[in-house]
Amino acid sequence: MHKDRAKRMKISENLPTLFKFNGVPLKVRREFWLLVVLVWTLLAAIGMWRWPGQSALAYLGVGGLGMLVAMSVEVGHACAHTIGARLAHAPTAAILLGADMPRTLYPDEKMRPSQHLARSLGGPIYNWIGVGIGLLALHLTAPQTAARYLAEIWTLGNAFLGVASFVPLPIVDGGVIAKWLLVIGGQDEGQADRTVRWVDMALVVLLLVAAGVAALVGRWLVASGMVVLAAVIELVVAGIIS
Repeated sequence: MHKDRAKRMKISENLPTLFKFNGVPLKVRREFWLLVVLVWTLLAAIGMWRWPGQSALAYLGVGGLGMLVAMSVEVGHACAHTIGARLAHAPTAAILLGADMPRTLYPDEKMRPSQHLARSLGGPIYNWIGVGIGLLALHLTAPQTAARYLAEIWTLGNAFLGVASFVPLPIVDGGVIAKWLLVIGGQDEGQADRTVRWVDMALVVLLLVAAGVAALVGRWLVASGMVVLAAVIELVVAGIIS
């Protein structure tokens, strides 16, 4: 993990800056723009499916607005970490945007457990505030309108990230939060890392058992999704995905 962090820090130094938030530069890899195009295309296609017979310009417009909303969920999550870090007096070097999830880069990992917790909680707090705002927007917008579609993207995106952030994986907030809570509870860092890995392995077993049950009752799509998720968790635990 430390080698991966150092590598990303090195890479980010030579990347262009999209903008700065809270004094922290958002560094952009070229593949980030491919992600933007893919999200734009997907949301425009969903618009075509939901409202057939509209103009191409209308689909491109609603897809583009939806893409901006979706990116504000994902990038906003990363930016919110810088607020938690600043409140905890923990510096942030950069935010790295690529084809996968944004990476928040920190120059100094030698901090108190409370500082690790504070900066990790910034993103999930942003997302759950976003869910509250989204539920209000869903209530205020009319069904089958572009405004409702954008509110759905915002609410579902924040809800997904708000839940996924608390999965106890080392590469997401939940793993960091779990580790440092265990350290506060008396474990050393090595013990805490091993405990989190055991929890992840137990989660893999539970997912595989649930996938077997889903397959037995004919829910093959659900079963396949659970197997894929279990495989991803196993790859993260093995350090192949970092």
